[in-house]
Amino acid sequence: MASTKKPRPRQAVPSLSLILHNLRTRRKLSALLLLAVASLIWLSRRGRAAGAIVEDDAALSKRQVRFDRERELEGLVSFPALDELVERDRMWPPNLSKPICTPKIYVYTLPPHLTIPDSTVSQCRWSAYNSELLLHQLLTSPSSDPDSLSSHAIVTHDPSQADVFFIPLFSSCYLFNCWVKAGWKKTERCDVDEGYIQPVMQWVKEQGYWDANGGADHIIPHPMDFGDGYYTETSRAAMNSSMYLVTVGDNRPPPYSSHFRHYRDLVIPSSTHLLNSYYINPMDYLDERGHPLVKPRGAADPSRRDKAAPTRAEVFESTPTQAGIWAKTPFAKMREKLVSPAVRTTTAIFRGGIGQPGEGESYALSIRSLLFPSTTGNVSLPPFSSTIHPGFSSLPGYDIAQWTENEAYAHALSRSKFGLAPPGYTLDTTRIYEYLAFGVVPVFIGSGPIAGQVMPFEADFDYRSFSISIPRERAHEVPQILAAVSDEEYERLRSKVWETGRLLVLEGRKGNVWKWLARGLCRMRRIGTGAGPEISNN
Repeated sequence: MASTKKPRPRQAVPSLSLILHNLRTRRKLSALLLLAVASLIWLSRRGRAAGAIVEDDAALSKRQVRFDRERELEGLVSFPALDELVERDRMWPPNLSKPICTPKIYVYTLPPHLTIPDSTVSQCRWSAYNSELLLHQLLTSPSSDPDSLSSHAIVTHDPSQADVFFIPLFSSCYLFNCWVKAGWKKTERCDVDEGYIQPVMQWVKEQGYWDANGGADHIIPHPMDFGDGYYTETSRAAMNSSMYLVTVGDNRPPPYSSHFRHYRDLVIPSSTHLLNSYYINPMDYLDERGHPLVKPRGAADPSRRDKAAPTRAEVFESTPTQAGIWAKTPFAKMREKLVSPAVRTTTAIFRGGIGQPGEGESYALSIRSLLFPSTTGNVSLPPFSSTIHPGFSSLPGYDIAQWTENEAYAHALSRSKFGLAPPGYTLDTTRIYEYLAFGVVPVFIGSGPIAGQVMPFEADFDYRSFSISIPRERAHEVPQILAAVSDEEYERLRSKVWETGRLLVLEGRKGNVWKWLARGLCRMRRIGTGAGPEISNN
């Protein structure tokens, strides 16, 4: 049977009218899309214009505020400056060239059997306690300097004319020599009480001047960390009514301040190995303005032929060993002006120890743990840090070490801007006076006036004007704080260190320390000041 195929259905052919209808629909859609896009563009431009108007209004408002502030400032600037005070002494800090009084100081001359031997004196020169020897030397050794201590007429050889009596009792040097011989066994006393202090005090009282004021007008140096705390109660009772010259003043509550007698002790600068033992002269490294020399001169010059050893600390005049015409004034000063000084490239410097195992926070309040690398995080081991860190010594521009040879240290000081001054076993550190002598700005870290430390002659010197103080809780911010000091502020601080701060250094020519001590004695003993007039309440 033959198969039959169904025919395929024929596809419908769109009519012309349908094609035209589709074209019209597409044109309408395109037109609508174009209209929508145009509307969006128009709205966007309008919004920006409105925003610009708002911004312009805000800018005008800000300008108006600025103009108003400028007008206010103009009004403030128009106020007249205050007239100079007729009596400048109403201001603080005082004029240091004007003495409060001129106290007469008599120095006892002990009999030979009560003086410490020359060997002990020589040994003591290498200790930080030789300030007691230096203070005595300044009073008894004449100086050719017209601005020296003797020109201020505070030394008398007539005890009946004396306001104050100085007892050359060098118990600190006695103990230092004892400890050296005992291999630094500091529990040794070598009969310092019965064999030295008590016989000296007995002899002084036999001279007849002690009883006039019960010993209150007598001075005894005690430059060790804890004052008279190293001696027996009998010795302390024999000395207690006198004034002490101490290197550590402490306003913290007991027991930390137990050995500082408020209103009875006068705080003096510490002596330092660099300045007062080795007699390194800062002026061999610095010019007259306190800027570092390109090449050290005088005693610091390795090529110097004159090997004569200096005999006293000097911080105001360079060593007179330059040869030829340049050694003569004014040529020396002319040379300094012709040769550009070097610059201080070191941000901060520190030299000092890190304590002994087991001391923990009792040493330096743990502040020195930030200066040196901590590799263990053990608070019982130096540097007593609970964390592991590289220390400030790892920072560029930070010259921090436990020890350096003296000449190298002096050169480093002359190139340093800031000197870090954390506490040690006490709040005091001898580094402060090396910084001041070399024109380095001291940075007190957990020490100084804001930490309760009583500074030498703080009644006459504004330490804030030439130092930076950072509390212990911000010690970790030292790098950031120093980085934020502007060049202008640094130069202001440095200039003040050079003009005023270095006057505090215990040196051997001008005798400045005794000048400032005289001011303290005037206040404490009310010499030349009287009790003041009666105040009327009506």
